[in-house]
Amino acid sequence: MMSLAQESCIEKAEKLDEVAAEMLATDLQDWIIVNGSLEKTFRFRNFHETMSFVNAVAYIAHQQNHHPAMDLSFGRCKLIWNTHSAGGLSRNDFICAARVDKLKA
Repeated sequence: MMSLAQESCIEKAEKLDEVAAEMLATDLQDWIIVNGSLEKTFRFRNFHETMSFVNAVAYIAHQQNHHPAMDLSFGRCKLIWNTHSAGGLSRNDFICAARVDKLKA
């Protein structure tokens, strides 16, 4: 069976119902669902590490054509995924979150 991180985002992904979203969230590392978005805060020792992480996330987002909101400061980056075109969470959000988790593995 293919892991979420091995899947690729699809165009026109459909909104997941709450149960499906909660089930997919159990496959991730410490991501939470908040107000219809998938969120996680990453912490780093310094600005350089934070920016290296942000650049790696930007590469994943570009590669998958699915982009998160980011809240960034010196040693912290909060990622927020949702699929605006679907009006909530789609499988694409969980695929990208799983790919990001592989960065910190």
